[in-house]
Amino acid sequence: MKNIEVKPILIGVDPATGERDYSAVAISIKAIREDERKTLFDKFSSRLDLLACKILKEKMTDEQIHQLLVGESERFSNLAAELDHV
Repeated sequence: MKNIEVKPILIGVDPATGERDYSAVAISIKAIREDERKTLFDKFSSRLDLLACKILKEKMTDEQIHQLLVGESERFSNLAAELDHV
């Protein structure tokens, strides 16, 4: 096995000057968070569209619609609770 030189990856350090610079990291984190929020909003919008179609297709009563929405609320609460254990 050949000896391979391992160079450290300096995150938050300007390679030209060696000084700390976290602006690139902060910009990357912000972009990732924005992308994640957009994805979640798209998924939520699609889910609401699906529920609206189901309500019309099955000609649900007010009580059935209420139960459907309560079930969805519980589903999202459970998903949020699972994130606490990740």
